[in-house]
Amino acid sequence: MAHQQEERLQRIIDQTYDRLFGVLYALCKDYDLCADLVQQAYIKIWEHLDTITDDEKILALLKVYGRNLFLDELRKKTRREQALAQYKPESSSPSPEEKMIEQELGRKLQSTISKLPAQQQKIFRLHKEQSLSYKQISSQLDIATGTIEKQMNRALKFLRQELRNKSI
Repeated sequence: MAHQQEERLQRIIDQTYDRLFGVLYALCKDYDLCADLVQQAYIKIWEHLDTITDDEKILALLKVYGRNLFLDELRKKTRREQALAQYKPESSSPSPEEKMIEQELGRKLQSTISKLPAQQQKIFRLHKEQSLSYKQISSQLDIATGTIEKQMNRALKFLRQELRNKSI
């Protein structure tokens, strides 16, 4: 019995797949979503295959299943978008206290950077403040990239140590 049902479903798929895919693709204009909807529609047919007596009307039933599945997807998408639209971060602007702390940190950092040896300071500023790569700095200053890397490591080590000692 199960084998006959499988053969029947395969016949239905062979006879209706292209038309069902075309109808659903016209609705959603998304190939992957359409393929999922078609598969889900055939699963629904499989679940109700023993109660379906007229295979001639199966395409109409598949179209109804597919359309309903598509509408369900739209509803889910709309609910997700509404939920995201309602989400508001706690506060996007820093408080006056946070601004003050940020400014103080910035001053301490700039003061500490100015204590670096001239070459390290120049390399650090080019890399961190001007976002130049080691390769770009190398060609600009005519220094090997390995040297740039060593200087950056030394600068970062010094800055971490100094800033740790200047607790806020």
